[in-house]
Amino acid sequence: MRKIAITDEKELLRKLRDGDESAFKEIYKCYAKRLVSKLIQILKSEEIAKDILQDIFMKIWEIRKTIDPELSFSALLYKMAANLSKNTFRRNIYDQLMRSEIDPDVGYNPMDDADDASQTKALLNMALSKLTERQRKVYVMHKLEGRSYQEISDELKISASAINHHIQESNKRLRLVLRSKHLELLLCLLPIFLKNN
Repeated sequence: MRKIAITDEKELLRKLRDGDESAFKEIYKCYAKRLVSKLIQILKSEEIAKDILQDIFMKIWEIRKTIDPELSFSALLYKMAANLSKNTFRRNIYDQLMRSEIDPDVGYNPMDDADDASQTKALLNMALSKLTERQRKVYVMHKLEGRSYQEISDELKISASAINHHIQESNKRLRLVLRSKHLELLLCLLPIFLKNN
């Protein structure tokens, strides 16, 4: 694994910002191995980790003009990795729910996907409808869209403590609603689905 001096990194990031492909390749060489190792630890799958690594660097190329060489590039990469990992977990949880909601003892039938998806979506929407409008907005932005407290604060003009309060209250209400709707599988998965990061 290659190490890069901070001054060299800043120069590479300036070149990347200007669209220099060789700078992009150099940055990839410097960070890819460390990042994929971290992703494998999180996701427990080398294949998925490599897919996410590619997604991260495709996104880096897309947003290259907005990258500030004075800010921590590794922090940006690790934040992107965390967000994409959370999204992957959410998709997997949703897929498991679709397959297991009607009858966990029945084998998976791809013909049932549309029915399972609409039923699961309806149940989740029903649970979310029990929240206040502000709780639902904050919850969806943070837990389902993966947005940070800072992003939510900037958009909704509320403090981080208010956001935290809305998330905690939402979690309590959702657990009560879901417990009463015979969703044992969803309750088992809630710690992952509702985890604060």
